[in-house]
Amino acid sequence: MRLSDTFLQRITHLLSTSAGTLVRIVETEPITEGWSARFGMSPWPWVARCAITAETGVKTTILPASVIVKARHPARHFRSEPERFHNEAVALDFLTRIESAAGPRLLAADHEEGLLILEDLGTGPALEDLLVGHDAWRAEQGLIAFATALGRMHAATVGHATSYYHLRSRFGPVDPAFDRLSILGIDIREAFRRLQEITASRLYLPPAVDVEKDVDEILRVLAEPGPFLTFSNGDSSPANCRVSDDGLRFLDFEHACFRHALLDVVALRFPFPACPCWSHIPEEIVQRALDAYKEHVVRSCPEILDPIRYTQGLTAACAAWTIVRATRLPKLEKTDEPQPMGFSRRGQLLDTIATTVACSQQSRSLQSLAGWLTDVSQALRLRWPHLPLAQPFYPAFY
Repeated sequence: MRLSDTFLQRITHLLSTSAGTLVRIVETEPITEGWSARFGMSPWPWVARCAITAETGVKTTILPASVIVKARHPARHFRSEPERFHNEAVALDFLTRIESAAGPRLLAADHEEGLLILEDLGTGPALEDLLVGHDAWRAEQGLIAFATALGRMHAATVGHATSYYHLRSRFGPVDPAFDRLSILGIDIREAFRRLQEITASRLYLPPAVDVEKDVDEILRVLAEPGPFLTFSNGDSSPANCRVSDDGLRFLDFEHACFRHALLDVVALRFPFPACPCWSHIPEEIVQRALDAYKEHVVRSCPEILDPIRYTQGLTAACAAWTIVRATRLPKLEKTDEPQPMGFSRRGQLLDTIATTVACSQQSRSLQSLAGWLTDVSQALRLRWPHLPLAQPFYPAFY
C-alpha cells in the first residue's frame, strides 16, 4: 500500500495519541510474505508494515519496532462493506478485553476513516507455507498449532456472545441469528434453495427430493449451538494466521461473529474448504489435530467429548459448508481453472461432498441428504471421468 502524506499523518496521529508520545514512521513496505502473496494476491494494496520510532515524553510507552496498518477497502472493491471493517476492529478489541491473544493486538482504530493499526505478528510462516513446503514434521506441528489456537480461542470466548455483540452494535445493526446460519456472509438456507434450482434445471443431476428435513436439522443444530456457541474469525484459512516460537495466532477478522464452534473445526476435517491453498492431509494427522483442538476447548465446553453431539454437530457443519460450496457448480461446469498447486477445483467439490458423506456415515445422521449428495457426486463423476478418485495431499505430505 503506497501511503499518501495525508494518510501517513493520520497514522502518526493515531499512534501518537495511543502511545502518549510523538511517534514517527520511519519506513513503510507492502506485505509480501507467504504462499498466497506469491500467487496473484500480492501486494495487498490495503495492508502495509510500518517501521516506527517514538520520542520520549511524559507518558512514554514502549512501542514495537513496527506495526501493521490496514485500511478499509475502497468503495469499488468487492469487499468494501463497512461492516467488514467494523467486525475486525471490534473483534480485536473484544479479544483484548477478555485477555485472549488469539489475534493481533489492536493498537488504534479510526472507524470514520476506516483505519486500523495492529500489532505486527512478524514475517514467520502462515500454516499454508508449511503445508506447501517439504517438511512433513513442520507441517504437522503447524496444523496442531492451528488446532490448539482454535481450541484456546473457542474456550476463552464461550459465554461472551452478549459482550461481543454489545460492542459491535455501537457501529451499526447486528444480527446474531444470521451469523449462526451463514458462512462468509452467505445464508445457508438460501444457498440450499439455489442448489435445488441448480440441480432441478440439469437433467443429468438428481433433484433434491426428501432432503428438506435434513436441511432443517442442519439449521436447527447451527441456530441452537448451546455450549458450542463460540467466537470465530469467520474465515479459518491456513493463510489467515502466523506461526512463531510462541505458537500460532489468527489474522483477518472481517467475518468475525459468534457461531457453532464446529463450523470452524471443519477447516481441519475437509480441510480448509474455501481457501485457495487447498489439498488433503493424511487422516492420522487430521485426527491428531482434532484431538489437540478437543484438549484445549474441553475446559469450557466439556460436551465436545460427547461422541454423539460431536459427530452429529460435525456432520451438520460439514453439510452446511458443502451446500454453500456446491453452489459454485455452474462456474465449474464452464471451466476447471487450474489452481497453483495443480489440483482440480471440480475435484475439490467432489472431495468436499465425500467428506460430508463420510461424516454422515460415522454419525448416522443426515442420511437422506448424504444419499442425495452421493447421487450428485456420481453424476458429476460421469460428466468428469478424467478426475482421480481423490485430489492429492499437500506437498509437505507427498
